[in-house]
Amino acid sequence: MQRIFILGLAFVVTLAASLGLFLFASLWPYFFIIGRVTTGVVIIGLICAAVLIVSFTWSKICNWNNRRRVIAVGEVVVYLAPNGSFTHLSALHEQAKLPAPNSVVIDEVKPADKETVIELWQTGMSLRDIEVKTGVSYYYVQKWTSEAKKKSA
Repeated sequence: MQRIFILGLAFVVTLAASLGLFLFASLWPYFFIIGRVTTGVVIIGLICAAVLIVSFTWSKICNWNNRRRVIAVGEVVVYLAPNGSFTHLSALHEQAKLPAPNSVVIDEVKPADKETVIELWQTGMSLRDIEVKTGVSYYYVQKWTSEAKKKSA
């Protein structure tokens, strides 16, 4: 059992070594290009890391600058403005909360009937005013008043 394992391991190692040697020999003419590309990737990575470090440091400095002006005791937070006045941030937060909306009851207005429209028209009210006052659409106001004109003529 051990002998088969050792023979199998030797075969796999020899195969891997020959494959590695084959790859090394076939890539030999391209090592200069591969080296340049690798160098470029490493340089870009280092530049990105440097920019990230600078932005993180700047963020921390700004955060520390803002926090040195904040006084927090329990749930009360106050900001010390550069002119020496205090701004109560907790009160501003509470003030910004929206009140509960009032419940509004809308009374539905029943549209007037044909007789009411004709009575208002006979008193001399304009068709638009009748529409607004009764809630009947302008089309029906016009239709009913024209019918009343035809009947009276």
